[in-house]
Amino acid sequence: MNRKFLLVIIGSALINYLLRAMPVIFKGKKEPSNFVKSFLEYIPYAALGALFFPDILYSTKNIFISIGASIFAGILIIKRQNMLLIVIGTILFVFLTGLNV
Repeated sequence: MNRKFLLVIIGSALINYLLRAMPVIFKGKKEPSNFVKSFLEYIPYAALGALFFPDILYSTKNIFISIGASIFAGILIIKRQNMLLIVIGTILFVFLTGLNV
């Protein structure tokens, strides 16, 4: 295995570990505000949306079904549903709307 490749893997693992460990190490008795808590709650959805959105539009043969499924998933996210429920619900939405096409 290439030595440079191995160093990149080890460096990435260390940085990832440090970023995850910092809040635990430096956490004081002070609680974050409600705004910060709600902001951090939506980060996983925002990150997934930014990663997958271009592929979502072309995931089906019909772009309108893809847009409808994106809107449907957005509604479920706003209603604060479980991530597994959002994924399964959106898959069912695409399946059921794609039956008529």
